[in-house]
Order: sequence, then structure tokens, then C-alpha cells
Amino acid sequence: MAESIPASENRRQQIINAATTLFLAKGYNQTTTRDIAKVLNISQPALYHHFGDKETLFVEVVKTVGDQVNHDMKKILAKTYTEPIDQLIDLTDAILTRHPRDVFTLIHSSFTSLSDKHQRVLGMIFGQDYVAPIAQFFATITLRSSIDARTASSFYITSLAPLFGDFHTLGAKQTKRERIAQLMDLILYGVAKNN
Repeated sequence: MAESIPASENRRQQIINAATTLFLAKGYNQTTTRDIAKVLNISQPALYHHFGDKETLFVEVVKTVGDQVNHDMKKILAKTYTEPIDQLIDLTDAILTRHPRDVFTLIHSSFTSLSDKHQRVLGMIFGQDYVAPIAQFFATITLRSSIDARTASSFYITSLAPLFGDFHTLGAKQTKRERIAQLMDLILYGVAKNN
């Protein structure tokens, strides 16, 4: 016999789900607890019963999504690829699948509104769930002598903006995978011809 989920745990998950949709679409500063409560047809005090404040809820959302992205990327890192760029394309697609907006901007644009404690927590989540798996990928390929895997990973993450939306697209009409492939080619091999 399956155990039923207590109503409070179910409500907490509903809040996380609704907050995830809104925070990822609109960002921290453009999402209010009123917006989240309205989606769920609950009062703000009911929301605060489960999460003491907006910051705590935002951190929980980023932790939840970060865990999902990290899990997806670890599965990709466990696979064998003939070409490193194909693995990097799949890693990038894993991020895009979970994030409708630029993950770097989402997290870092919230910093000015968050307490030092929550900034540190988000920094750890970002480092563990996003930077570390990408650094693991870069550790498997030959990088220029002046670049380490962590630096390459940070550069990669801050370079993803053209993939989120149409304003900064790099080429004409392309599929999602073609857009990712073009940007990953630029990240891995640069724009200058190497003699």
C-alpha cells in the first residue's frame, strides 16, 4: 500500500513548483510572493507558513533546479563521446532545458536583494551544481596552458546569454541544437584562425 503524502508536504511542493516557474521566467526581483500565492490560490500568510520569506523560497528554488541540472549533467559526463564538443552541447542543452533565462544572470542579479547568508548559499549552489560539472568536462580536454578547468567553466557559463532568447542570437534561423553547437564551437575554438 502506497503511503500518502501529508498535505503540508504536498502544499510545500506546490509552492516550490509555482515559485520555480515564476522565478525562472521573471527573475527574483520581478517575482513577488503575491504572484506565487495568486497562482496557487492561497494567501500570502499561507505561503509564509511554509517559507519564512521570499529569499528562503528563492534559495530553495535555485537549490532544487540546481540539483536537477547537476543530476542531468552528471549523467552526460558519465557517457563516452567521440567528440568533446558533442558532450559540451549536451551539457548546455541540460542547462537550457531547466532554465528559460540565463542562469548566471538569474542568480547574480538577485544578489543585491539578498542577505549575505543567502548570497553565500547561492554562490555555493552555483559553484557545486553548475560550475563544477562544467569544470569536470573542461578537465578532460587539453586547454591552453594559461587556462585551468575552473576558469574555462566560468567563461563558459558567462557566455551562454545568446542561447536565452532571440535578441542576442548569433546566426540566422537555426534549431536550438544548431545555436548551441555554434556557440560551443566559439567557446572551444575561438573566432581567430589558429595557424
